[in-house]
Amino acid sequence: MIFATFDPEAPPLPEYLGEMTWYLDAFFDRREGGIEVIGGMHRWVMPCNWKFPAENFGGDAYHVQWTHLSAIKTSFSTGVVTKPNATGTMVSPGQGHIVICVGPTDVGDPPVPEILAYEREIRPEVEKRLGSRLGLVNPIVGTVFPNFSMLRATSRTFRVWQPRGPDKTEVWSWFYVDKAAPPEIKEAVRVAGVRGFSPSGTFEQDDMDNWQECTRTCRGVVSRRLSLNTAMGLGHERYDEDLKAWASDFRISESNHRQFYRRWAQLMAAESWAKV
Repeated sequence: MIFATFDPEAPPLPEYLGEMTWYLDAFFDRREGGIEVIGGMHRWVMPCNWKFPAENFGGDAYHVQWTHLSAIKTSFSTGVVTKPNATGTMVSPGQGHIVICVGPTDVGDPPVPEILAYEREIRPEVEKRLGSRLGLVNPIVGTVFPNFSMLRATSRTFRVWQPRGPDKTEVWSWFYVDKAAPPEIKEAVRVAGVRGFSPSGTFEQDDMDNWQECTRTCRGVVSRRLSLNTAMGLGHERYDEDLKAWASDFRISESNHRQFYRRWAQLMAAESWAKV
C-alpha cells in the first residue's frame, strides 16, 4: 500500500499511523506476500457526508442487529457482533484511528464453508506472524483517520471515502485476498465481496440507505438545534497497555466515535501540525 501527502509539514507515515500499524497488519499482512487486489475497483457516489461511513466502519457495531438482520438470516454474514455471547472491544490506537475488534475466538469471516476452512488452516501461521496481541482481539473492521477504511468480516474490502461536498461521497472500493491463498479461495472471497459489499451488495445497500437518511435528517429544523449524543459507554474506556490503544469495557460503545471526532475537531481548529 502506498500512502502520500502534498503537505511538506505532515509527520512521517510511521509517526502518523503509530500503533495502527499492527492493526493494519491484521488485515493486510497476515501471510507471507501480503495481499493482492481481485476484481478491479468499484466507484460510486452516495448522497451522504463522508464522515458517516468513516465513523461507521470504525465504531458502529450496534447498527448490525437492525440494519442487516435480513442479510444475516439469509446467511450473507455470520453476524458476529449480534451474538449474545460475542466478546470484543472498540479500539483506538490514537490520532483518530479506530477499529472494531471482536474476541480472539469469535468468527467474523464470510459464512462460506471453504473460506472458514481456509481460515482455520492458516490460523497457526497468522498467530505466529502477528504475535500475542492476536490472542487478545480479532480486528474485523476499521478506519485509518480520516477516510481510509477496511473490512474483513462478511467481505474482504478496503475503500477510500472521497468527499464531493458536504452531502456527497464518492467511494473507491477494492476487494482483496491473501496473495498466498489458493485460486478457489480467491474466487470465493471475490463472490462473497460482490454479494455483500459492492454497490449492489446486501450490506452496502443497507448502509447507504442509513447514511443517506442520516444526512437528510441532519438538515431538519430540530436536528440543527440539538447536539448529537455520542455518550454511549462514556467513562467505560481506558488505555490498554497490551492492545497499545484506548479500549472500551464493552464490545458495543461510542468510545471510538468520540476518538474520531475529537481528532477531527483538533485538526479543524489547529493552525499547523505543530499546534495539534
